[in-house]
Amino acid sequence: MKKNWIVVQKLIRKSVPDLIEYCQGVITLITQGSYFNPPPPTNMGPTNPTLAEATAHVDVLNAAYSAPPGGKLKTNAVNLAKDDVLADFFLLGNYVESVANSPANKEIGDVVIEAAGMEYKRTGLPKQRVFAVVNSPAQQGNIIARTVKAGTRAAYEWHYKKANEVNYQVAAITVQASYTYVNLQSGNRYQFRVKTIDRLGNVNLSQVLELVVL
Repeated sequence: MKKNWIVVQKLIRKSVPDLIEYCQGVITLITQGSYFNPPPPTNMGPTNPTLAEATAHVDVLNAAYSAPPGGKLKTNAVNLAKDDVLADFFLLGNYVESVANSPANKEIGDVVIEAAGMEYKRTGLPKQRVFAVVNSPAQQGNIIARTVKAGTRAAYEWHYKKANEVNYQVAAITVQASYTYVNLQSGNRYQFRVKTIDRLGNVNLSQVLELVVL
């Protein structure tokens, strides 16, 4: 069976100070790393953050966490900033993973991932999870998607594209095992899938489902 390199970050398990330090280190390594230059990945996909945007979100989290005690207001500010950072670095992990699994780097994928300051494992093709999508009965252009829960502290990355397009877009990353795609074009055929990352960093990619949006 063909083996793939899988990036392991365990982002959700990190404390805020550890998360800030880790993210700052990853950005520095990717900016300077020979596997990612020239140029550094200023854009990792149609909906992905630039490195400058990721850096800005880490700075916001650092500022929110370092602010004087502020009770619930401070907690909310930290949580909102942390959500942005988690989303950025899940996507950045996907970018590094794609570089590691490219034909030019496949044999040294572990070296590539370590050069980005990330951990790795090597596994077979991802196990498919049960996945379902249906048109929302309440709102035209919306698609309701559900997958099997992967336990506590899991994350779910929701992908979609029009059936005639090549690349998937990431609609959202959630901690819930359900998601509603909104404002899709009625009458068009779309393809959907979900990537599940459990609390140990294990990754599972669902089967692809195709549906005409009503």
